Parts: sequence; structure tokens; C-alpha cells
Amino acid sequence: MNKSIVKIAAGTMIASAVLAGNTELPYNVLKELVAQAATTNVQGVPKPPIEVISLENGSFEQPAVTYGTWDTFNQSEVPGWQTTASDGLIEIQNHNEEREAADGEQYAELNAYEPSALYQDIPTTPGAKVRWQVAHRGRHTTDTATVKFGAPGDLKLIDTMTTSVDAWKTYSGTYTIPAGQTTTRFQFEAVGGDPTNGNLLDNIVFSTQSFITVAGQVNQTSVKKDKTATYAFDAKNEGGMASQNTTLTIPIPQEVTLNSPTAMVDGVSVTGSYDSNTRILSIPLGSIEKDATKHVTFDVKGTVVADNVTTQATVTHQDKGFTDEQYTNYSNNVTLSVIANNAPTIEASDQTLKKGATFNPLTGVSAADKEDGNLTTSVKITENDVDTTKEGVYHVTYSVTDSDGNVVTKRVAVTVISNDAPTIVAEDHTLKKGGTFDPLADVSATDKEDGDVTKDIQITANDVDTSKEGTYHVTYTVTDSDNNKTTKTITVTVTSNDAPTITATDHTLKKGDTFNPLADVSATDKEDGDLTKSIQITANDVNTSKEGEYHVTYSVTDSDNHQTTKTVTVTVTSNDVPTITAKDHTLKKGDTFNALTDVSATDKEDGDITKNIQITANDVDTSKEGEYHVTYTVTDSDNNETTKTITVTVTSNDAPTITATDHTLKKGGAFDATVDVSATDKEDGDITKAIQITANDVDTSKEGTYHVTYTVTDSDNNKTTKTITVTVTSNDAPTITATDHTLKKGGTFDPLAEVSATDKEDGDLTKSVQITANDVDTNKEGTYHVTYAVTDSDGNTTAKTVAVSVTSNDVPEIFANDRTFKKGATFDPMTDVTGLDREDGDISKSIKIIANDVDPNKEGTYSVTYEVTDSDNNTTTKKISVIVTSNDVPEIIAEDHTVKRGNHFEPLEEVKATDKEDGEITDAIKITANDVDINKEGVYHITYSVTDSDANTVFKTITVTVTSNEVPHITAEDKTVKKDKSFDPMKEVSAMDQEDGDLTKAIKIHENDVDTSKEGVYHITYEVTDSDGNHTTKTITVTVTSNAKPEIDATDHTIQKGGAFDPMADVSATDLEDGDVTKSIKLVKNTVDTTKEGIYEVTYEVTDSDGNTSDKTIQVTITSNEKPVIEANDQVLTTDDTFNPLAIVTSEDKEDGDLTAQVEVIKNDVDTSKPGLYHVTYRVTDSDGNQTEKTICVTVLPIAAPPVQPTTPTAPPVVKISSTITPSQPQQGPVMAELPSTGDQTNKGAVALGSSLLALAYLLFRRKK
Repeated sequence: MNKSIVKIAAGTMIASAVLAGNTELPYNVLKELVAQAATTNVQGVPKPPIEVISLENGSFEQPAVTYGTWDTFNQSEVPGWQTTASDGLIEIQNHNEEREAADGEQYAELNAYEPSALYQDIPTTPGAKVRWQVAHRGRHTTDTATVKFGAPGDLKLIDTMTTSVDAWKTYSGTYTIPAGQTTTRFQFEAVGGDPTNGNLLDNIVFSTQSFITVAGQVNQTSVKKDKTATYAFDAKNEGGMASQNTTLTIPIPQEVTLNSPTAMVDGVSVTGSYDSNTRILSIPLGSIEKDATKHVTFDVKGTVVADNVTTQATVTHQDKGFTDEQYTNYSNNVTLSVIANNAPTIEASDQTLKKGATFNPLTGVSAADKEDGNLTTSVKITENDVDTTKEGVYHVTYSVTDSDGNVVTKRVAVTVISNDAPTIVAEDHTLKKGGTFDPLADVSATDKEDGDVTKDIQITANDVDTSKEGTYHVTYTVTDSDNNKTTKTITVTVTSNDAPTITATDHTLKKGDTFNPLADVSATDKEDGDLTKSIQITANDVNTSKEGEYHVTYSVTDSDNHQTTKTVTVTVTSNDVPTITAKDHTLKKGDTFNALTDVSATDKEDGDITKNIQITANDVDTSKEGEYHVTYTVTDSDNNETTKTITVTVTSNDAPTITATDHTLKKGGAFDATVDVSATDKEDGDITKAIQITANDVDTSKEGTYHVTYTVTDSDNNKTTKTITVTVTSNDAPTITATDHTLKKGGTFDPLAEVSATDKEDGDLTKSVQITANDVDTNKEGTYHVTYAVTDSDGNTTAKTVAVSVTSNDVPEIFANDRTFKKGATFDPMTDVTGLDREDGDISKSIKIIANDVDPNKEGTYSVTYEVTDSDNNTTTKKISVIVTSNDVPEIIAEDHTVKRGNHFEPLEEVKATDKEDGEITDAIKITANDVDINKEGVYHITYSVTDSDANTVFKTITVTVTSNEVPHITAEDKTVKKDKSFDPMKEVSAMDQEDGDLTKAIKIHENDVDTSKEGVYHITYEVTDSDGNHTTKTITVTVTSNAKPEIDATDHTIQKGGAFDPMADVSATDLEDGDVTKSIKLVKNTVDTTKEGIYEVTYEVTDSDGNTSDKTIQVTITSNEKPVIEANDQVLTTDDTFNPLAIVTSEDKEDGDLTAQVEVIKNDVDTSKPGLYHVTYRVTDSDGNQTEKTICVTVLPIAAPPVQPTTPTAPPVVKISSTITPSQPQQGPVMAELPSTGDQTNKGAVALGSSLLALAYLLFRRKK
């Protein structure tokens, strides 16, 4: 099958799959048919709309009822709802009795006046699945209601709801419409609690699923690269109920970049999440009400030029209140093309000028743009510091902007070079009289522009005469190609040629002294200068170990071979050193010391010279213990000096130490003042026996603090005294903690419960408490006693008696009065009803209504019966009469208020009340509820009541909103300014106040120390005051920074030949001031050729906003990419050989080196147990994925029989083969051929096979013989 047939077949299969509804195509199946211009992110097909079944007015928000009240409506006025009540009335409440609604603001009361049901008849489709939900709550007690579904007249019990008064409880489920049921009744009936007062209903749902459709579009069909387009998606709930956990996900195509994961939803910013790996943007939409639409927009930027970039949104959601199922739908395909947005280019080159030349910065500069064409006339110079009067490297920066707003800059260098005169190098000379002199030797000249101009030097003056001593001059001149002339004159000195001079004097030494014959000897020459190092000793007989007269002779020769000699006399005389007599000393601390006592000195020549002794060191301090030294020195008449040092040791003389500690005793205890008392002395050791008690006032019969004083004296009469404290403490009795008790008759009593005992010395003695008397009888009323006793460790005993009262257990009492009220008034049977019990106290909350026939809408006499039970199960009932009379109620006029926090608020101000009969009754208004806290922001309520002369009472609740009175807020951010740039301290500074709004114009600068001419950190303080006198200040930091060059981050690359290379990949640039300036990088040099091996260079350049330009060059190495080579030869084996196919193979790769370990055997049919021809195929793959295969032949031969050894050497028999062997024709059949890999040799297998066959034939032939 040729390629065209394959393509047609593939296209046919794809078309079939699409027509069959299978839209998930195999990856790359169209790769050869269509060039992929852009990525396509298509998830699925939008689903068709569903049939909607939905209940109406499920939260009873229509008709409206005033906040904090209730009202009844004819069922015709309540959208959707009907009732079985005889009067056809439905009661709706709005935060009545300060109760929050389960949803919205309002809710209905089931059985408000008589046992009845609420229901809706809903058109339904058999087989449809609907969700149902209801919020239920008891009003004054725990109430029960049933939920019933079915055709009218054939209702089935679906659920029973029993809920307390504490909170709303939601009941829900799923219901499938039975066959034939085209109308379904959804009904609620009360079955518990007060039949005419209770069972609140809200947030009722009976509908098919929520169904979200998504319509997508983009605000333009195409966007230029690096420009912004806006995607918009409308998510509409076309289902029967609200949704929840609604999430919109959009794959962001590869050709665009998401600006931010934050989207706008109905004009409000919503933070989404974006996975950069999958490129999926997820936007939470929360709940979408039935028939509501949420409008979502977000921005993308074009990054890769491509046609028809397609994406599609996916929406997932659940039904509100249900988590058992999640739905998914898709938007239409949204297509956007990214078109090119080429930046213009500037052509400008570096220049080199001579100092003083004329320079036009626009000469030779041009600009062009792919879309706009020639933009040369639009080029602007944004920087030019060229000064042609001074040498240096200067810069000119050009800028041009195309019609798309793309700005390009280019910076060139202008080098101003010098136009200097040439330089002559020539040094002064000194010659000896009669010497030769070449005036041009070692003289050269150079010029900054012309280079070496030595050959152009001219001698313009020369008066040197080497035959006479004196100072002469030579003058040189040279001129460069710019006619700049330089002249230089040197000095030539001609000197004389005299003999040198030796300086040396006679010496006198003492016997044994050291003698250096060259010490203090020197030589000088008029021409050569100092020749001391050249002095030679030609004679020296000095012997310092013997007295006598000796001589030393010196010689020196100058550079002109003039020689000088000199002899000096050295006299050696006799000498002995003196002797000092002095011994070491030991003293006690504080003794006197004379360093010269018993010290003497003598000398062999001078005799007694004690008086000449000098003390040259003495650190002795007799006030401190330690080892010290004294050093003596004496000198005889020959100046022979002797030194001797002795050691002086000063020992201690410390006072003794007394060891004695403070004591604490109990009153009456024994005390021995000498126990545990001791004394020691550094010199005398233990001297405890010498301790004397010099004071002792201890009295153990009385509590108090006393003292004992001890004294001891050592053998040196050093005395020590120490006083200790002796505390005598009390011996108190323990304390019992136990309180009187009151018990109910028949109750239990534990006499040790809550009884404890403590002792000042022993601590907690509760476990030691004993009951010594107990006459308590809990079965009889009366007062009894329990007596406790406890004894501490000192034998002190304490007793305590408590009283235990046993009281009666009476029945509770209900306090409720007969009631009279006007028809239509609100009647709460629990108002002013209380319950008291002698033991339990107030048990009003336990009162239950067991009978209540009151109808507040009809005049008459009714009764209410109450019941209450105390904690002892004693039950009481009480019945009251309720009279309903006719009357019109009064009206309270009061409006909602808004007050600023902290301001004065009078709740009765502007509140009035009128009554149809009584007229104005404002003075009768009472505040029955008021939670307003004027010091805190919030929404509060005040409830007023007024009662007319007929005792008709009206309530009205108003809302009081306390708003903030906050200080204004200044918005000002820290700033970073470049040195010498202009700076406006009020730029981007604003102020807002919650009450006054924008206060920016009222901002004042309080402090400002910014100096933009110097780098540093400065501060600005702003202040603003609102209309309430609230004052705010804010201080920002202004950092003045340097204007450093940007830095380019680019690294060397190694690429294999033929590989892709993007010179801008992984290249970035940052600037200390501008931050990321990667987009400003220009490619100024790129010699890379990936088709040829070699080392190339890429040079980048970037310029920051201040015109600072940096460049960087990297190396790109292109390496070869050749296939690996397998080395393996054909093998010949016998049937007794073993064969390891990997032992005979190696592999090498030009890039990877040795790949032998990676060689695989992909085919091996060798069987060494049978003769035959076999094959082994190897494969190896290098790190670049290049693959090589090679097949070798393995011939297995039978084992040859050992040769027959002849008895005598004879010639081998000659075998004449006369027959001709005709090979049989090859058998026809299926042929499988394996193409050899490139470089494989197939003839080796054939040769080896032929050789093996010949060998086999020879062996067989020998056997026949």
C-alpha cells in the first residue's frame, strides 16, 4: 500500500469515527495530512437543554412581610402555594420573635390557626427525576410534620420531620415521577406539637436538576503578539434549581499566556487557580440561582504567532444542598488568532573620531519596521554624551517606536582618540674620560598614531668631548605624520679615572674577645663609588686567646685596575670577671626585707667591690604570698660585668575559718550550740577544739529568732568570729475544712465528701480525718450533726462539727393569670407564665401547654391548660381563661436610623404613637427591646410597644445602623528613585475616609528630607485630617539608588549536529533599577550553524531605561551525532562447545564511547547440541537514540574422530575424485530476507559456511575410507 492510499484510509477511518460520535481522535493521526497551526483545547460537546420541573416561591419571599412581624394572606396572594385550611389563609413571618429564616428573610407557619396542609400542584413528566428539600423547625416546642408526594388524591408518605425549636433542620431526597403522573402534589401536614401553633417551613425545593450552559467568546478575532485579548464566558443556570460548587475550567492554549489567575465575575474580582503544568485555569462560581447568569472574563496575552487557537470551557457543578452527583457541560469552541507584532530595527554602528573632529550623531543611522517600512525620520536620540574635545569612549542611544507602540533602542560607542605629539626616549649618560660615545645608542621615538618613529630622529645639537672631564648636552628632534614636533635634550657627564681609598683603624682587644677584621672597614673610588664589598684581606695574624700585638693588611682594586693596600695593628690585653655572693630567701607575708643584706662581690684584680653592686631588678612584695626575684649586677675596672638573680618566697599568714550553719527548731526542742561546728587554719590545720562561744541567747521554749557567736584564734594570733541564726518555730494544731449541708428528704449523703484537713507542719491530712459522731437520717426532715477529728504528727488533735439539714420535697407551682385581648391581636400563651418549685427554683422553661383552643381572630372565651414537672417528678397543671374582645390597635410611627459610632443617640426621639380611639398616645410608648451599642459598628434593633385604653398592645421594631467613625487612610508606598532623577513626593499618594470619601487633596507633607543628588535612604511623612477631626500620618521610605548597568544571564551551550538551537532560550537580564529587562535583550551576533561541527559565538546586548548598556558573549559547541558501531565476527563451534553471544561483541560510539554494556541480543537461535548454521542479531542504542543492529553466523560442527596413527611413516593415500557433484536445486517456498544494517558484512557468513561444509565433507570422506 502506497502512502496516498494510507492517507485516504486514515482519513476515511477518522471521518467514520466522527460520524459515529467518537470525537476523541488518536494522537497525531493527522500529522501527515494537516500542518498543525495551533494547539486545540476541545473537551466535549455542549449538552442540549433539559426539561425543567420547578416548584414556585419555595422560600415564601412573596408577598413581602414587615421585618419582625407576621401576616396572613389568602392563598391566591401567595404565588404557587395552596392550603387545605377552611379560611384559605397562609401565614408568613419575617424574623418574627427574632427568628432568622433558613433562606432569605421569610418563612411560613404550618397550622397557624387550624390543622391543615400546605401544598403545590406541579406539572410533571413521568420518569423525570426531581430533587426535593425542605427546612423545618418547631415554633414553641418540638414539632412533627409529614412530607407527601403523589397525584392529587393519591399521596404517599415520603418522610416524617421532627424538629426542635433550637434550629432549622433540612430534610431532602430524590423522587422519580411515576408512570402516568402528569401532575404531582408536594404537600406538608402537621402531626405533632401544637396543632394550631408550630411547624415552620422554609427553603422548599421540588425540581429537576440544575443545568449550567456556557457560552464563550473573545473580544477580538485576532490579537497581536505581546498584546492582550479578553475571553468571556457566560454560565447560565437553565435547570430547575440552584447549583452549588460551580467551577469553570478553561485550558489556556500554548500560543497565549494567562495574564493573571484572577478573573472578573459579574464585575467583581475572583481569585482562580492556575496549574502551569496542565495550563488549566479554574474559576470558582459558587452557587448560581435558577435562570441566573454569571459573566466571567479574564485576559490573555499573545505569545506565539498562530492561526485559529481554539479553547473550550468546562463547567462542573452540583445541585444546591445535594452532593451525590456532579454534572459536567461544555461551552462552544472559542477561537483566537495570534498575529505577528514585529518590533522595528535600528541600524547604527560604533565610530572612532580624532580629538577635535566634527560629529553628527544621525549620519549613517536608519530604522525600519516590517509593518511600517522606513522609520528613519522617526529615530530619536535619547542619550548623547559625545565630547570631541576630549579623548574617551562616549555613547549615543537611539530610540524608535512603530505604529504598534513597540519601542526599540540601540546604543553605539563613539571613541575619541588623541592627536598627540610623538615621544622621544633618551637617558642621561656618564662616561669616563677617554671613553667612546654613540649619541643614537638606546635612543627611540614613538607616536600614538604612527607607532615607532625612531628612524626619523634628528640630532640638532651635540657638544660632547670625551677627552675632557665635564658636563655636555645632546639635543634630539622628531616629527610625526601630523607634523607634531618633539625635542629632547640629555646630559652627558665625562668623569676622571683615580685610584680607590681604604678606611681602617688600629684595634685594642681583651683576651678572649671576638674580632671581625672587616668590621668598620670601607673603600671608596671617585668613579666607582663604594667598593667596600671588593676589599680583600691579604694578611692577618691576630690571636685573641693570647696577649700580644698583631697586624691585618687590606687590598682593593677599582674598575680601572687601580689597586690600594692598608695595614692596621691589633693589640690583645688580659681580663677576668668579678663574682657576686647572694642566697635565696623565704619570708612570711608582712615581714620586712632588705635586698642587700648578706650580699657581697669580689674581683680577681680589684678585690672587694661590694659597694659597686647594683640592684637591676626587684619585684618582691611582702604583702602578698608568692615567689619573687632580685637581680644584682657588678662591674670591675675592666668593665667586666657579672649578674646574679636570687628567689625570695613570701608565704601566707591567714586567719582561721569557722564552719557553722543557721538552724531551725520546733518550740520545746533540744539545741546544742557546738554540734556541727568546726574551725581550720591554713597553717595550723584543724583547730575546732580552740573554738569559744562568746554569745548565745537561744530560748527553745519561745518562738523567735536567736543568735550564737563563735570565736577562734590561730598560732599567729589571727582571730576569727562568726554568728549564726537559730529560729524557733511554732507547733500548731491541724485545721479541718467542712461546711454545713442541706439535703432533700430521701437523698443520699456522703459525710466525707468535700471534707479536708491541713497542718502547718505536715501539710495535707485529709486521709487522716476520722468521723467521731454522725446522727444524720435522710429519711426525716430535721437538723443533724457530723463531728470530725484529725491528729497531726506532733499529737495535736482538732475536732469540728457541721450541721446537716434534711428538707421536704414539695410539688411545683404554676403562676398564670386569665387573659383578655382584642380580636386579631397576637396571643402568646407562654407570656407571663412562670413555674416555681421549692427545691428547683424557677422551672418556667419546663412548662408545657397540654390544651389550647384560643382563636385570636374570633371573639369568645377560651382556655389554656399548662403542665409542669419538677426534678422529683412532681407534676402540677393549671388552666386559665382567655377572653378575645373586639378592638382596633394603635399605631407606632418610628423610622430606621443610621448613626456614626460614638455619637449621641436618643431611641425615643421622633417616635410617635396614635390610636383611632385615644388619639396621640406617644407618652405611653415603651422600649421593650434595645440592643444598640453606639460604640460598635453593626446593625441593631429597637422594639417599641404601646398599649391603648383598651389594653391593645402594638409592637414595632426599627433598625439602627451604627457606622464607623474611623480615621482616614493614607495610601503611599515606599519608593526607589535613581540618583539625579526628578521626584514628585505627591505622586501616587492618596487618602480615603470611610465617611468623607477621597481626601487626597487634603494631604499635607509634614516632613521630607529626600535629596536625589545623593544615594541614601530618606523619609517623607504625610498627614491628613477628616471632617470628624480624626488625624492620620504615614511615613514612607525613599531610597535613592545608583544607576548601575544591567546584567545578562546566559550560559555556554553544547548541541549535537542537526539539533535545534534557540539563541534566546534561557537568556535573561536584570537591572538593579528596572528589574527584569529580558524583553530588551538584543542579539547582536550569532554565528551558530547547527549543520556543522564547531565552536561558535553568540553575543547579546541589553540597555536599561537609563541607557546603560551591557553585552555578553557565550560559546555554542556543535558536536557530531553519529550512530554507534557493533564489532562482532562470525563463529565456528563444535557440539561440545559452550556459547555466550555477549562474550564476542563490543560497541563504540563517537559521542558516548564504549557502549558494550548496552548491547542487546534481540535474536539468538544457536543450539550447540546440534550441528548446523545459526544466527545471532545484536542491537545497541546510543544516548541520542541512534540505533544499530548486526547479525553474525554461528556454525556448529560435529566433534571430529581422532586421527588413526600409522605404524610407519608412509605417504598419505592419493584419492582421485573423478565424480562431479551436482548441487540440487534450491527448494521453492516462502522466503524471509533480513536486510543487513548499514556497514554489516554478509560475505563473511557465506565464506565461513563454505569453509565449514568443506571441512565436514572431508571428515565424512575419511570415515568412508
